[in-house]
Amino acid sequence: MDSLLNVSRRGLVKWGLAAVGFPVMAKVFGSTALAQDASAEGGKKGAIGGRSEEELYPAKGLPGGGQLEIRMTQTMYTSDADALEVAQRMKPFNLESWIEEWTRVAERNEKLADKSAAEGYKITANEYYLRASNFYREACWPQPVDEPRMMITYKKMRDTFDKAWKMTRPQFERVQVNYEGKMLDGYFRKPNNPQGKKFPVVIPFQGADTMAESTILNSGAYIARGMAYLAVDFPGQGGALRIKDLHLPADTERVAKAMIDYLETRSDVDATRVGMQGISMGGYGVPRAASGEKRIKAAFMSSGSYDLKSDLFEYYPPIQERVRWIIGAKDLADARKKLDDYNLDGRASKIEVPMLIGYSKDDRIMDPAGSLKLYKAAVNSKCDMVEGTGHVQASNAGGPRTSRPVVFPDWAAKILGADL
Repeated sequence: MDSLLNVSRRGLVKWGLAAVGFPVMAKVFGSTALAQDASAEGGKKGAIGGRSEEELYPAKGLPGGGQLEIRMTQTMYTSDADALEVAQRMKPFNLESWIEEWTRVAERNEKLADKSAAEGYKITANEYYLRASNFYREACWPQPVDEPRMMITYKKMRDTFDKAWKMTRPQFERVQVNYEGKMLDGYFRKPNNPQGKKFPVVIPFQGADTMAESTILNSGAYIARGMAYLAVDFPGQGGALRIKDLHLPADTERVAKAMIDYLETRSDVDATRVGMQGISMGGYGVPRAASGEKRIKAAFMSSGSYDLKSDLFEYYPPIQERVRWIIGAKDLADARKKLDDYNLDGRASKIEVPMLIGYSKDDRIMDPAGSLKLYKAAVNSKCDMVEGTGHVQASNAGGPRTSRPVVFPDWAAKILGADL
């Protein structure tokens, strides 16, 4: 068994990935390599570096960091019975199978939630609705804009999320933020400290697949350290993309401006202490925003990026159609033209706030070389790097990343002057 666990990427390519249906593949890939997983909070700080070439390029003629849609795999290493069942039944890298299996367990949990709600068991109903919402989100995120089930699944995710918080008091406040005349939906959460206190606040810049509903529920590490948290579906994300057809601009400082303008209207926030957290594709959005929006006082990201075209679009071909949709291009050729503006050329030197730039040396979704380029170019920022925070990879074999030493929340709390 130990020899199976040490199978190399080169060996898998030679096999033609014939064994993808067996547990060994789950061991190789670790947990699901979703963009939303890139909000990992642990890693090795101070490790300055780029790619691990031997692990990233296992055969000749392979462009970028990965050719299969490696995000559509589910690990067997889970204590959740439904997730384990999905792992056992699903055909890896198969969109139809992915949608079918996650929808099936979502529907099952929704029925259990409805039954508990009808019987008056509100806490149990809340828990089952949240499980259903999470599973519907899993079913939804990889679906393209032309998939007939995409909007149905997305709305089921939102509907079950809303039902969950009709059963019990929410941990958060629902908010809307005015972005250049369009209202963006989101959630605001703060510590349960005495009334009248003003908190520093973190704004997560989510990734290509992330949705604000899951992000706000994962904000506990920041809340516990005395920071408020504002999770909004930005243009190109969640409902802003799917319902309102809003696309991500290259100059993400426009989005940051709208968020901070909103925070300045709140009496419970200290808008002079605002940090931005980059999750996956947000690894470009955060430093770009910090280069133009000077009210940002701390910038940190799990997968740093200097140039979105080279670091993501060309590096990870399976995501190209999703990026096209996110930025509002008509086709892939148009996307390549538009992406010429999604970089930090002439702007990295304008970043003056402290940055903590994350990466994984074997990241097959975002090029870790982009993080190093950003680090070197941000000459006016007090920068540090942290390895092991990119997308889930085979070399992250030390167990769940939640068991690693915390880095980002502690760093943000220190820079923003929060209560540790």
